[in-house]
Order: sequence, then structure tokens, then C-alpha cells
Amino acid sequence: MDIPPHGGRLIDRVLRGDALTDARERAPSLKRISFNARMMSDLELLAVGAYSPLEGFMGEADYRAVLRDMRLASGLRWTLPITLAVRRAAADELREGEDVALVTPWEEPIGILHLEERFPYDGREEARLVYGTDDPRHPGAQYQLTRGDVLLAGPVDLIARPPLKGFEAYRLDPADARARFRQLGWHTVVGFQSQQPMHRAHEYIQKCALEPLDGLFIHPLVGQTKLDELPSEVRVRCYQVLVEQYYPKNRVVLAVFPGAMRYAGPRETLFHALVRKNYGCTHFIVGREYAGIESAFTPITVDQIFRAFTPEELGIVPLFFDETFYCRRCETVTSPKTCPHESQDRVGLSGAAVRELMGRGELVPTEFARPEVAEILRNWVRGTDVAAAAPSAPAEARKETKAQRVERLKRELNPWEQLEAIRRFAREGYQSIPAAWLNTYFRWWGVYTQGDGIGAVGGKGGEGKAVPYFMLRIRIPNGQLFSHQLRLIAGVADRSARGQADITVRENIQLHWVPIEDLPDILEGLWRSGLTTMGTCGDVTRNVTGCPVAGVDADELVDASPLVQAATRMLNGNPDFYNLPRKYKITLTGCRAWCSYPEINDIGMTAVRHPASGEIGFSVRVGGGLSTNPHLAVRLGAFVRWNQVLPVVHGISEIFRDSDVLRQDREKARLKFLFLQHGWTAERFGEELERRLGFSLDPAVAEEPPEDVYRDHVGIHAQKQDGYVYAGVAVLRGRLTADQMRIVADLADRYGTGELRTTTMQNLLILNVRRQRAEALAREIEATGLRLAASAFWRGTIACTGTEFCKLALTETKGFARWLVEEMEARMPGFDQHLKIHVTGCPNSCGQHWIADLGIEGKKTKVEGTMVDAYYFCVGGAVGRHQRTARPIGYRAPATEVPDAIERLLRAYLAEKRHGESFRHFTAGHTDEELRQFLAGQTVAAVGRDPSPGRPPHGVDG
Repeated sequence: MDIPPHGGRLIDRVLRGDALTDARERAPSLKRISFNARMMSDLELLAVGAYSPLEGFMGEADYRAVLRDMRLASGLRWTLPITLAVRRAAADELREGEDVALVTPWEEPIGILHLEERFPYDGREEARLVYGTDDPRHPGAQYQLTRGDVLLAGPVDLIARPPLKGFEAYRLDPADARARFRQLGWHTVVGFQSQQPMHRAHEYIQKCALEPLDGLFIHPLVGQTKLDELPSEVRVRCYQVLVEQYYPKNRVVLAVFPGAMRYAGPRETLFHALVRKNYGCTHFIVGREYAGIESAFTPITVDQIFRAFTPEELGIVPLFFDETFYCRRCETVTSPKTCPHESQDRVGLSGAAVRELMGRGELVPTEFARPEVAEILRNWVRGTDVAAAAPSAPAEARKETKAQRVERLKRELNPWEQLEAIRRFAREGYQSIPAAWLNTYFRWWGVYTQGDGIGAVGGKGGEGKAVPYFMLRIRIPNGQLFSHQLRLIAGVADRSARGQADITVRENIQLHWVPIEDLPDILEGLWRSGLTTMGTCGDVTRNVTGCPVAGVDADELVDASPLVQAATRMLNGNPDFYNLPRKYKITLTGCRAWCSYPEINDIGMTAVRHPASGEIGFSVRVGGGLSTNPHLAVRLGAFVRWNQVLPVVHGISEIFRDSDVLRQDREKARLKFLFLQHGWTAERFGEELERRLGFSLDPAVAEEPPEDVYRDHVGIHAQKQDGYVYAGVAVLRGRLTADQMRIVADLADRYGTGELRTTTMQNLLILNVRRQRAEALAREIEATGLRLAASAFWRGTIACTGTEFCKLALTETKGFARWLVEEMEARMPGFDQHLKIHVTGCPNSCGQHWIADLGIEGKKTKVEGTMVDAYYFCVGGAVGRHQRTARPIGYRAPATEVPDAIERLLRAYLAEKRHGESFRHFTAGHTDEELRQFLAGQTVAAVGRDPSPGRPPHGVDG
């Protein structure tokens, strides 16, 4: 006879048949809540009955009772709150009684919430009661403190299950597990759960527990865990090998539990026991590693929490196992109850010990694990397939380097000539795409594989895993865009990119979640509207940028946008320049503010007036770039006339293309490395350029680099055309919804001439607005959720893609940047000083933190045993007259503490600043030690800036 589920009834809220079809049709019209991985696993476990008797996210009565008494409001034992937290603004848009679509981060509907309650809660109080602390160094508390501040409650229905990344064969719902146990004739079943690597102590206690019982249910957790835990696929492979070779096949069932680890100590141990009761277990193993979760945070031990309830209340029998170890004299795994020998003969066994050995690169001895398990762990540490060890290469065979492989692929094929291949991939599906296209060739078409939302730490070799969708980058030379083009992009975003787009720091527009099946139609639609994606990624000339107000700027020296367009036509798609050593960035600007950042481009040309003739020509800089080795461009000693600009650009491009020395190492392949690594000077570069040109350039003339100014064009500004203005819209993080794009396109038509511009500060401009209509336009813009009158924090914050989509990022940046801006606006509402805060998700500086007043670089840091997002601070970066790269000052803080640190630093600046002193001057006048003290609020030692986790990204910087 089966053991009854907890509460007496096994819940089933998985939609099927007509109900499923109806829910899928209704979901797009409902209000939506986006779920992260932990929330998705809770949704699934609620629907399949693993959390029986719960039918949805807890209401207030159950929630309060669980926190206070570890019971539901009905009196039934339950130890952990299962809740859905959202921000107050999101909760305010919802009403009790309505249905809400629950969607993945990529906007696919996975469930429906039938909303019954909304109620506020105290996250810190929950952390103290559940985890014993509200210290963010505790992994559970850290997660709790970053959730929303309103809880939503009500039953849920499951539309689709989140993927189990290769574990589908081991997915067993509670009803399925019970059926399997019945089929095997089991009446007593002991459950075992762990997130630790499998070792001999596990095997020992499992087999001891199995002796008097019918069956063993090995049920490892494969949901979210701390980042320093062994990956779930490695742990499951260890279990597979052990079950196949060391357990009787009719006595063991192996399945996976898709839930997340909460690190809630004894409360969670009892919770796991109750959940396994729903799966049909009559007994549950409670080993020493559960007790190992206990710490100074834990107000109660594992023994105490189980013994606080009667056997009838629990309905499942806990089997407690004390310390186990390998005894060298007994020559077996044993325990103090059966081994008489002293401590010097005993080898302690634990998952932590196994991880420590692997972390030191040491072999896992047979006392710790079976040889087959040790081999799997060794292979994982080496980066080999855990399923089988790869054969050793012959000693004489030399492995092709990364640079050699890419150079070979480029020589073999010009991707710009392979459009038909893309059409074939679209017909045959994602699985038909070869690795060379996924990892290399697609980039020439502005197509880039998209990360799975975890970032670099989710993969190997500094690069995370990809999902079967793509990032698509649209080229916008000089940022010049028309309303019909923006409207088209909005339509593509709606149909193929989850309804949103990002403006990049190179004036492009970037889409995500694009399926291969849609790609040919998207490319052709863009071409018909005058747009292309060609050359926005890959080892080619990227989008050529320029001043976004070229032609309308009342203070510009010259409108250089025709040169930008001509340079684009000359290089993009040209087979002579499809194979450069690396990415190649050019900007040409006629403005005085140098708003397109010539200092950090491979070629930066800025307009200058010749003092003798009055002729407008250009200064030229070469070799600028950021990434892990920032280098501000070197000015050549030349005055370049208008008609010489294209030959000069062509000549510099040839120098770069023909520099074989830059093709030996992908991490040192940018033009700047001629100066950084190979001894080139401005004089040598100029000589080589003139040799290729066949004529001499005039000597350089004095120029006036700009002072500290915003280069973002935000607000209403007069144009050179009398009676007209342009409106600069501050787009926080560069992110726009499809609806916002359509609205802005309509506004450009109604108030202007349909002309728009994108900017390197990720903003959007509407041109040619009659001055008397500017106020009405401003009101309509603000109604879209965008801003014309933006705070210093809103207009000065830049963010790269981050782990949301980038496989190389260490931290999530877009959501973090928005939260940071909201925090700073709330804390310092009157702050009005010039301030650029650049957020970059890894050391590769796609967020351009090296030129920011305050640049924060994504890291991971361990807090109480768990890895969390963190940021390393660099200060004082500048371009223009006071150009310099930001200096690392040795301070790193968890992401949750960044607003506190910035607030302390800015308040110190405001307290000390003299009249007219900029933040850059303030930081320049203080030592690293002093700035760390301002940030931390106390004296702290310097921490080193970690090196890049892997290779520089192939174009994810926009």
C-alpha cells in the first residue's frame, strides 16, 4: 500500500488537452511575470504535486504560519515558504481575481497564476526566521534580500516545463515515482538527496539504509546551487556509474529533483523529507552533510527539528547517520559505532573534502570514491567530457591554437558570399548548423550565439553555454535612422525577438532570441528598408560611428556624416577587407564634443580648422581600444584634408589587414597591439601610411580637445536650422520595447521629419522639431516611460549585455544597472553633477568602464561559501582634454552593496568639493586608500583586480 502524500492528496495542476491549448492561446494577452530558474523550478514542483498539499504560491495565512510555527494555517507541518515575490510597481498593476501569465526570461509562457492575494512582507524578517540571519553573505539570505517586496498568492497551472538540460530521462514526477515503486513491488522505500559529489560515505549509508527496506530512491538535486558546487551533470554521471556497477538493479531507482537548493539548514532537511514523502518514500536518510549545513546561523539542529514533531505529523521515518569515515585498519568505510580505532587511522569523508581535493588539482583517492567516480571527477577538472576520457593525442601532434583555427577558417571561406548557407540552415533547423558557423562565420552577418543566462561560469574555458537562439545586430552608420526603419525593427522585435531591443555603444540596434528559422526573412526585410546586419560582428570593420547630430549641431565644425557613409560603403562587404586580424572600429566626427569617442577607436578622426588657411580638415588617431588592455589612441602628426579622408582610412585598414604579427594570438590581435607589443610609434605608423598612400600628408595643427562634458545629447537642444530643435531621449541601459520604438517612430513623423539618431551613450534622438512644438513632444515622450529631463544617474549610466545574453559575462548588468539608478535617484535625488557610471559584466570592458568617472567591473566573489555577483571599482576615467583610463583602486563589493558604496563616495565628494570641482578632479586628488575608505565606510585593504576569465569577446560590445 502506498504511503499517503503529505496532506492526503497528490496535487496535479499540469494542463493537458483542451485546457492546455486554451491556456497557450490566452497567455499572450495576459499581464506577465518573468521567472528566474528558481521560480521556474518551484512552479513545476507545485504543479506536479512535489509540494503537496500546496496548489500554488502561499497566501498570507500560510506564509505567516510557516515562518512562525513551521506549519500551514491548517496545522499541517511545513517548514519553508514557497512564495512569489515581485516589485511593488509590478504588484500595483495586478488585481485579485485576474489571471497572470508566468513566463521564462526569454518570454515563453510556462504557467498561469490565478491571483488571489497580494500582500507586503519583510524580506529581512523571513531571512532571519528561515536562515537564522539576514547577513547577505549567507547564500539563502543573499537571494532573499534581492527579491521583490510584495508577495503574490494563488493556485498555478503549468503550461510547459523548464528544460532539464540533458536529464529528461531521469525526470520522474511524484505520480510516476509511485507507479515505478509499485511496479517493482516495493512497500518501503528510503529516499536520498544530496547536492554534493558522490563519495564512499554516501554509498555506505545508502546500503545500510537499504538492508531492511525494499528499495532505494536516489534523488539528487539538479536545480540551482551555489556556484562552487559540482555541476549537476557531473554528479548525476557519478550516480549513473555507481548504480550501474555497484547496486542491485531491482533495488534502486535513480531520478533527478529539479528544485533549487535554498541552504536553509534543518528547515530544508525536513522539507526535503516531506517532499520525498510525496514521491512515495517511507523513509529518508539524514546524514552528516545535512548537519553540516548547520552553522552559527542555525537556531535549531537537524535532530531537534525532526524530533520536535510526532511520527504521525511527519508521516515519514528519518534515518539518522552519524559521522562516517574510511578506516585504514578496518580497510572499509565505517562509523564510530562499529570501528574501535583511533583518529589517526580514520580518513574523514565529505563532499567538501572531495571539492577541496579537486580545487587543489589533486587526485581523488580510492578511500574517498570508487575509481570510476574518481575518473569522472578528474575528467571534469581537466575539462574533458565526463562521459568518457578522451584519448591522448600522439606526442608529435601539435594542437591547433585558437588563432590558427580562426585564421584557417577565414582563409577557407568568405562568409559574405554564403547567404545561401544561411537560408539552408533556416530550412533545416538549428541542429543543422555546423560549429564553424555557430562559433565563427555567423558573426560576419551580425549574428552571434546567445548565452543561457548564466554567463561564463556556466560553461568551460571562460565561455558559457548557448541557447538555440541568436543575437542579431543591425548596422546604423553614424546612428542615422528613419522612422520607417525603426518601425520595421519594432515589428521584427515583436515577431522574433521577444518584443525588445537594445541600443549599443556603437550606435547599433541589437535584438535577442532570434530563431534561425526567421533569419533570412529578417535580413531581406532589413535590406528592403535600407538597413543591414553585415559586418556588425566578426573580424571586419564594425559600424562606423559619427556625431549623432551631424548636420544639425549648431556648434559643429563640419557635417562629417557623408564621410561615415562613404567609408561604410568602401569597407563593409568588400572582399578585400573581409579577413582582418580582429574587430576594427572607426569613427569620423565633425563635432567639437568628440561625442563618438575617437580616443578608443582603431581610427578616430576629428574635425579641426587649419589656423593658416581656415580649411576644415581632420586630426587622425589610431590604435585606441579598451578590453583587458586599455589603450587610448595615438595621434598621428598629420592634417587630413576632406578629400584625403577615404584614402587615409583605406591605407590604415591595409596596414591592419597586412599585419601578420597580429594574427598569432587572438587576445593581442587589435591594431593597438602594434603600439603595445611590437614597438610601433606614431612616426613609424605615419611613415608606413604615407608609403601606402603614395603622397605626403600636411603636418598636424593644434586642436582643442573638449573639456569634461556630457556627450549624450539628452534634452531639448537648438539646431543650426533656425526655429528647430532636436529632442534627446535618455534610454536607460539602451533598452527599448517594441511599443516604445513604434511610439518614438510615430513621434518623429508627427513632430519632425521622420529622422532619428542613435548615440554611443545608448540614447535616441528625434530631429527637426519646430521649437514651438517641443513642449508637447516632451510630454508625449515622458508618457512612454522614457525621459528627456533625466537625473545624472539615469543619463550617465551605461551597461553592457551581461549574463542575460552574453556567454562571457560574469555578472547580470542590465537589471542591475536599472536597480542601481533607481537606488541612487531615491538616495540622492538632488545630485546634479556630471557623472558617468559604466557597468561592465566582465574585464573585457564592453561597458567601457575604463573611460568612466566611476567604472565598475563585474566579478564573482565568495560570501559565506557561495559565489555572488560583485563589482570592482575603477575611478577617474576620462576622454578629451583630460583623457586617461580609469584607475583600479583595489575595492570590490558584492552587487547588493554597490549603491551603499557609491552613495558614501558621492557624499564625500559633495562634502569636500570646491566651487566647480568635477568628480574627476575629486578622485584625482585622493589616494587609492582614501577612495577605498570613502567607498567602504572604513579602512580596508586593497584587493587585486582579477585577470580576464577568458578570451576577449568576439564583438559583444556592440
